[in-house]
Amino acid sequence: MPQNAKSALIHIYEGNPNNKSKKELYKRKNNEEKLSLPNDDLNPPTWLTATGAKEFNRIVSMMEPTKLLTNGDVNTLALYCDTLADYRSYSRKIKQKGVMMKGRVNPFIREKRNAAQLLDKLANELGLTPGSRASLAINMDSGEDEDEDFE
Repeated sequence: MPQNAKSALIHIYEGNPNNKSKKELYKRKNNEEKLSLPNDDLNPPTWLTATGAKEFNRIVSMMEPTKLLTNGDVNTLALYCDTLADYRSYSRKIKQKGVMMKGRVNPFIREKRNAAQLLDKLANELGLTPGSRASLAINMDSGEDEDEDFE
């Protein structure tokens, strides 16, 4: 399975295992800065349910100090929140109707499992899991001038 692309700074922190030249790393760093997005419109979409919107706002306020979420993440976060609301709904329905329905396994169990898989994937993309935050910590700005690594 191919690895996800890593930022230029992560390459430097890891000791440049791919042996990229300083010129390649500098170009990549500049391109990454050009591709950065603003984070001034982190509001839940209108299609999101009230439960989903509440979770959306909770996550935005929780993640605000990290400055990780941008306007480009709004739909991914909204999808995460909508799926979480669905997951909770499936859990309630399983409790109400039981594991078995009419001699068969409750179909909401399958839906709950599918929602859990999607939640895990989206949580990793958004930096909401301990593992994803640990890998993102490598890329955190230490406050030092890192341009000297490119000279």
